[in-house]
Amino acid sequence: MRNCEIRLALSAGEIQMALRLRREVFVAEQGMFEQSDADDHDSSSLFLNAWRSGTILMGTVRCYSDPHEQGIWWGGRLAVAEKYRLRGVGVYLIEAAVEEMKRRGAKRFFAKVQEQNVKLFEKLGWQASGDAFLIEEHPHQLMEADLHVNDEQARKRRLPVRI
Repeated sequence: MRNCEIRLALSAGEIQMALRLRREVFVAEQGMFEQSDADDHDSSSLFLNAWRSGTILMGTVRCYSDPHEQGIWWGGRLAVAEKYRLRGVGVYLIEAAVEEMKRRGAKRFFAKVQEQNVKLFEKLGWQASGDAFLIEEHPHQLMEADLHVNDEQARKRRLPVRI
């Protein structure tokens, strides 16, 4: 999509815009949460935002490091404004999150993906792990990004991650 710039949120204002968009998508539109989708991870998350012409927020995704396992990162709360869906914004955000994790030296990168988005993540090289589960009565799938780890033996030794 032309005029799409993905960048880390650097100001409190940019983070607040991302949180407002998430509320629009997950609370108002999807009804996934009653009042707010905010949780304890927001305060330690980095936010990647997709901007149109530098000022219009089209989408957002957050990433945070696992509090229990060093080198493990989680992505989530991927939200795209309704009028920018089906234009590739979600794909750009997912790809940007994977690249950011590579830059940060993540060993593994996971996401709890809504069932209807699993195929999209698979097309981008993510793999499903385990059975589907519910978050706020909505089916989700644990997925892991391919961070292009070259050591096939290391991949085979991986243990399941806690949800």
